[in-house]
Amino acid sequence: MEEYRAEYKTAVIKSVKVLCFDVFGTVVDWHGSVCREGQQISDKMGISVDWSEFVLRWRKEGYIANLLKIAAGEMDCIPTAEMHGEKLIELLDEYSITGLTDEQIEHFNLAWNRLDAWSDAVAGLELMKQDFMIMPFSNGDYRCLLDIAKRNALPWDGIISADFFNKVKPQLSIYLDAADLLCLDPSEIMMVACHAKDLDAAAEVGFRTAYINRLQEYGEGVTQEPKPNLYDYDENDFVQLANELKRDLHR
Repeated sequence: MEEYRAEYKTAVIKSVKVLCFDVFGTVVDWHGSVCREGQQISDKMGISVDWSEFVLRWRKEGYIANLLKIAAGEMDCIPTAEMHGEKLIELLDEYSITGLTDEQIEHFNLAWNRLDAWSDAVAGLELMKQDFMIMPFSNGDYRCLLDIAKRNALPWDGIISADFFNKVKPQLSIYLDAADLLCLDPSEIMMVACHAKDLDAAAEVGFRTAYINRLQEYGEGVTQEPKPNLYDYDENDFVQLANELKRDLHR
């Protein structure tokens, strides 16, 4: 069985030319990064806030809620900062966080453009870049992805943002749009993500898949989302994935 699996993975990876990466959660630690910026506000203002709860709600009720509206055709793609901005004002009021200037609020809202990469991300990406083209394929807007790449020295060969297509993942057609943009068959692209829905949709249209287990994506003690299906690769970090891909590619 192990020999069959090894042969299958070798056949899979030898057909792949591009690795496309989900960004929020997969490449960068959005929860930890934004919580740290929130704590800086607490330290300056002398207030106590449950930043973990705040950030989880900000993402779910701001960003994710807007993505669902876009997917349903209820709104067009808008910059990531706009997706977060309105919800931030609501949360600041709800958590009684007062005294911030408009400039400070705007700075905090752009925390999502200053996210820190996971510790294995850059090293793993540099290894994978030796054998493949690598790029983000994210629901984040183009400027947000540029800022994150610059901050973390991410060695991308290019960037694919959902706002190119006025669609969002996991709408099935956006994966085909990305394949068309790259002039590749879907089977020549591997989607790398820590979100099952992203990978399941990609696989449905023919992408290869690699699941990254980011157990701390939502913070300490928050259960990882369900992973109902098997993927071509299932690894714990980017360096591990890079080594597995290289081994199978050169087997």
